Amino acid sequence: MFKIIWDKPNNGVRLTLAPPSGEALNVAPRPVFWEELDFLGLDKLGWIYPHSDEPLLWACDRRYFYKGELVLEVSGGDLFENHSFSYLSPQNITLSPIDIESLRAANDDSLFLLEHEAMEFIDNEYRKYKAVEKAKRVNPDIDFQQLAENLSKKQKTQYAVVKEDCDSFDVMPIDEMQAKGKSAILKSKIDFFVCSFSGGKDSQVILDLVTRVIPEKDLVVIYSDTGYELPPSLELYKEVTEFYHRLYPELRFYTAKNNQSLMYYWDKMGAPSRVLRWCCSIMKSAPLAVLLKELNGGEKQPSAILFDGVRAEESVNRAGRSRIGKNAKHNNIINISPILDWNATETYLYILLKGLPFNKAYRQGFSRVGCVICPYSSKWSENIASKIYPDSINPFIDAIRVSLEDAKTAGVENYIKIGKWKERAGGRTVKCESALTFVEEGIDFKAVIKSPREDVFQWFNILGETKCQSTSSETTGLLNYKRSLYKYKITSLGDNTFGIEVYGTNNDVVFISHLKKVLYKSTYCIHCEVCEVECPTGALKVSPYVSIDTSKCVHCLKCIDFDSKGCMSASSVNISTGDNRTNMQSTKSGINRYNDGMGLREAWLKKYFSNPENFFNDDSHGLNPRYQIPPFINWIREAGILEATNKSISEVGDLLRTHFPTNSNAVWEIIFINLTENSEVAKWYFSEVPYGQNISKQELEIMIQNSYPDLKDRTLKNPLNSLLNTFKESPLGNDVPVGVPTTISRKPGIIRKAHNDLSLVATAYSLYRYAEKTGRYSLTVSEFYNPEQKEGIVRQFGIERDAFEQNLRSLEQDNNHVLRSELKMGLDNIILREDLKPEDILKLLL
Repeated sequence: MFKIIWDKPNNGVRLTLAPPSGEALNVAPRPVFWEELDFLGLDKLGWIYPHSDEPLLWACDRRYFYKGELVLEVSGGDLFENHSFSYLSPQNITLSPIDIESLRAANDDSLFLLEHEAMEFIDNEYRKYKAVEKAKRVNPDIDFQQLAENLSKKQKTQYAVVKEDCDSFDVMPIDEMQAKGKSAILKSKIDFFVCSFSGGKDSQVILDLVTRVIPEKDLVVIYSDTGYELPPSLELYKEVTEFYHRLYPELRFYTAKNNQSLMYYWDKMGAPSRVLRWCCSIMKSAPLAVLLKELNGGEKQPSAILFDGVRAEESVNRAGRSRIGKNAKHNNIINISPILDWNATETYLYILLKGLPFNKAYRQGFSRVGCVICPYSSKWSENIASKIYPDSINPFIDAIRVSLEDAKTAGVENYIKIGKWKERAGGRTVKCESALTFVEEGIDFKAVIKSPREDVFQWFNILGETKCQSTSSETTGLLNYKRSLYKYKITSLGDNTFGIEVYGTNNDVVFISHLKKVLYKSTYCIHCEVCEVECPTGALKVSPYVSIDTSKCVHCLKCIDFDSKGCMSASSVNISTGDNRTNMQSTKSGINRYNDGMGLREAWLKKYFSNPENFFNDDSHGLNPRYQIPPFINWIREAGILEATNKSISEVGDLLRTHFPTNSNAVWEIIFINLTENSEVAKWYFSEVPYGQNISKQELEIMIQNSYPDLKDRTLKNPLNSLLNTFKESPLGNDVPVGVPTTISRKPGIIRKAHNDLSLVATAYSLYRYAEKTGRYSLTVSEFYNPEQKEGIVRQFGIERDAFEQNLRSLEQDNNHVLRSELKMGLDNIILREDLKPEDILKLLL
C-alpha cells in the first residue's frame, strides 16, 4: 500500500506515500535476524553481531542491506547443494540491532492508517452480516429478503433491504438507497465468523486485527494442520493460543485436520504439482469446512465468513483477487482478505512494533513459512529446510524418489534437484489399478470402467432420479436429467470391469460432461471429502463410503462442478484413453496471460493508438499498472501491434493505428486474424467453436476443458472470460460478428455469425497469413470450406462462399494485383504472389 525507502541513519525502513524521486524500493525488505546469519556462516567469516531479539539488517530477496547499503548477496543453494556468496562486503562488519523505537517513530502514522483502514473494513463486513441476524430477530414474522425479491420481480426494478435507525429495516429501490447514501444488508445468514490461522506472518496480522474488532464470542480461530507444517509453526500455534486467551478468554480455537495422513494421499494421488495442486484443497480448506459442519451439528454445510491473510503481492493469481471472494474455494464460505494490498514489509512492521508472537522460521531465513515442501517453494526455502529440518522434509523427498524410480524415470536425483516433479501433469508416477475409457459413438455414449472404487449407481443419483432393473450380468434403467429421460445400460464384462452405455445423448456437451464426472467419481474416489463440503443440503457423505440421501439431494451438481473431472483424485492420477479430445498443446503460461479477465477493450486500444510512444511511461491512460497493463500488453502483442521483444509499436501496429479512426472494422478484422495465429485462447476459439449455434458460457467452459485436459478449469476460465469480454467490449462482438454476446435461458452465451461484409484488406491479409504458414501460394476456395479445416479465412470469419468469391473477384480487379482467381468453368483456384508478405498487403490495401 505504501512505498518503502531506507531510513539509513537508524538502519531501518520508512513507509511513505510520496518517496523522493528514485528512492522507492522495488522489493519489500524483510527483517533479518542472527539465526539466519549463523545459518549462512557469517559468524565464521569474521562478522560480529549479537544474538538479539531485534533484527540486525534487512534483505530484499537474497540481497542483504545494513543502513541502506548492500553488504551481502547470496546465490545458489538447493536440496543437495550449499549456497555461495555473489557479493560479500570486503570489510568485516560489526552489526548493531535495529532500534525498535526509532523504527516505530518512523512508521507509526503509516501503520495507524493501515491498521485502522483494515479494521474498519472488517467491522463493516461483520456488521453487514450481523444485520441479517438482527433483522430476523427484531421482525421474526417478516422475511425482508423475500419481500425485496418479490418487489423486484413485480415492479421490474431492483429492491434491496436497508437498515434504518433504531434497529428498524426497510425495503427500497436500489437507486433510492444509493441516493440516500445507504447500503444494503446481505442476504446470507452467517453461522460462523472464522479467522484462518496458518502460523505465517500474514495470518498473524489478520488474527490480531480481527480480534480487535469482532467480539470474542462471535469469532472462532481455526488452525489447519496439513501435515506439511514446519516445526516452528506448530510451536507458534501453541504460543498464539495462550497469548490471545489471556486477552480474550472466550475466544475459541480449533484445529482442522484431514482424517487420513498426508502420506496416504501422496500414495494414492502422487506428489502435488503446480498443475495438480490437490494438497491445499484436501489437507487445508476441506478439513476446515468439515470442522465447521461438525460444529454446526453435522447435518449440512454452514455459511461462514473466513478472514484470511491473502496478499496480492504474493503471486499473479492473488493479484487478481478481490477483497471479498464469494464462493472462492467452497460454496458456503465467503473469503475476506483485509490486508490484500499490504506489502510484506508492512506485515513485518505490524508484528515487530506490536510485539506479537513471531514464527521462529522467519528468524532462520524462510521468507514464507507455509509448508515444509511445496510445488511453489523456492530452492532457497528447500535448502534451509533440508539443513535445519531434515526429519520434516526428507520423507517427502524419499517418496518422490521412490515414485520416480518405479516409473523408470531417468536421472532421478537431478530430476528432484531442479524441481521437475513440481511440473507433473499426469498420473505416470502413480500406481492405480482403476481405469476409465470413453468411447463416444454418434448420438450415444459409451465407457468402460475397470476396478471402480465406488458404486456407479450411488453417483448416478446426483444427476437426477433413476429407475433400474437388474439381472446377474446387466442393469438397465432410466435417468431423469433436467427433465430429459435417458436410457442406460451397465454390463459386467468380467474381471471387475463394466461397460456403461447411455443412449440418445446427441452430443449434449453439458450432460456428457456431468456424466463423465460421475464416472470419474466412481472410478477414482479416495474419500478425500472435498466434494462433500460442496454439498449445500448435507445429502452427500463420502466417508467411509459414498452414500447419497435422495430425499435431500436437489441435483445442484455442486459436488462435481468444483473440478474439471469432478474428482481431485481423478484429476491427479487419470491418464485418459479413448476420449475424443482435441488435446491442443499448451502450457499454463501460454493460454493464461490475461490475469484481469477483462479482455482487449476498444476504449483501451483507442488510448494506446493516440499515444503509443509514451503510453507505458505515464499513467494518464487510467489503467491499473499492476492488474490491467500486463494483460493489455499481452493482448496487443498477440494482435501484432507491439514488437515481440519490447514495448515499441510494430510496423503492423503503426499501420493499424494510422487507419484506426477511418477504418475501424478492418483494423479489428486484422487484429482478430493475428489473434487466431498468436493467442492460444483465440486459436482454440476459432478452430473449435462452430458457427451459427447459440452456445452457453457453461458449454464453452466444458469445451475448452476438453481441449486442455491437463489444465485446471480455474486456469482456463480466466482466458475464456478475457476472450468473451473482448467480444463484449470491442467491435468483434457485433460489427465483426465473430463472437456475438447472447443469452440462453437467461444465462450468458455466444454465437458466431457469418461475416459477409469482410473487408478486402482482411480477406487478402488472411490468405497471405495462411500461405505463409502452409508454404503454399496456390490455394483453392474449396479447401477453406472442407469440414475438417481448422485454419484460414472461413474458420476465422464464417464468410459464405458467394461473399468470399465476390471479394476474390474484387481483389483481382484491384490495381495492386495482390492475387489472381479462377472461378469459372468449375474452377476455384486462388493464386497469390510469392513476392508479397502479409505486411505488404496492409501497406498496399489499407
